[in-house]
Amino acid sequence: MTRSLRASGSSSALHAEHRSQAYGSGLGRLIAIGFSVALVLGASAYQTRAQAAIFSDDEARKAILDLRIRFEELRNQTQELGKQIQGLSAELRDTQQALQKKADGQGQLGVQSDMERLRQELARARGQIEELVNELSLTQKRHRDLDQIVDKRIAEVKSKVGEVDHRLTAFEPIRVNVDGVEIRVDPAEKRQFDAAIESFRSGAFNQAASQLRGMMERYPDSAYMPSLVFWLGSANYAQREFKPAITSFTAFLKSYAEHPRAADAQLNLGLAQADAGERPAARKTLQSLVERHPESNAAVVAKERLSKLK
Repeated sequence: MTRSLRASGSSSALHAEHRSQAYGSGLGRLIAIGFSVALVLGASAYQTRAQAAIFSDDEARKAILDLRIRFEELRNQTQELGKQIQGLSAELRDTQQALQKKADGQGQLGVQSDMERLRQELARARGQIEELVNELSLTQKRHRDLDQIVDKRIAEVKSKVGEVDHRLTAFEPIRVNVDGVEIRVDPAEKRQFDAAIESFRSGAFNQAASQLRGMMERYPDSAYMPSLVFWLGSANYAQREFKPAITSFTAFLKSYAEHPRAADAQLNLGLAQADAGERPAARKTLQSLVERHPESNAAVVAKERLSKLK
C-alpha cells in the first residue's frame, strides 16, 4: 500500500510538473509577446520623437495616434498576461493542495521540489510582468513628451504664421476712397498720404508740399497721383507760390480732366493766374469753368471772381 501511495504521489508530482511546464511554456510565450510589443513601442516612440522635428505637424499627429494605438495594444497584452499569472497562481495553490493530500512522508521531498519550481516560475513571471509594466510607464511618459513637443511646435508654427500674415497684411494693397474715387494702394502709401493731408489741414503748407513731392517721387505710378498733384498745387497756392501752383493745376487738368476734383482744380488755376497778374488767362480759365461745370460750387465762386476781373 505504501508503494502504491508513493507511486500515486510520484504520478501526481509528475502530472503537476507537466502542467507546470505547460503553463510555463505558455507564460513564456505571453511574456515574449509582451516584450516584443514593448520593444516595438519603445522604438516607435524614439523614432517618432526624432522624426517630429522634420515631419509636418499632420505627420507628427499621425505618429502620436499610431503610438496611442500601439500603447493600447501593449496594455491589453499586459492585462491578458496578468490574468494568466492569476490563473497560474490559482493552479499552483490547487496543485499544492492536491499533492499534499496524496503525498506521504517519503514523497514530500519531491512534492516540495515541484512546488519550489512552480514558485520560481511564478516569481520569474511576476518579475517579467513588473518589467513590462515599467516599460509601459516609460512608454507612456515618452508619449506625453512627444505630445508636448508637437503641441509646442504647433503653437510656434501658428505664431510664425500669424507674424507672416501680419507682415503680409502690412504690404497687401487696401481699398480706399479718395475724392469719391475708390482706389487700391499700399498701406505705406496711405499712411504717407494721410500724413501729408494732415499737414495741409493744420496749416503746415511747406511741410505738406514736401511730403506730397516725396510721394510723387517714391510712387510714380501711385493711384494717389491725381490727388497728389491737386494737393501739391493747393499747398503751393496757400504759400502764394503762384507759378508752381499754376504748373500743378495745369498738369492736373491735362491728365485728369474727368476727375471729381477737376472743377476745383480749374477754379484754383484761375485764381492763381489772377493773383499772378495773368488776368486774361484767369478770365479764360474761369469762363471755361462756368461753361464746363455750371452746377458746381466752383462755378459760383468763378462767377463772382469774373465780375471783379472785368
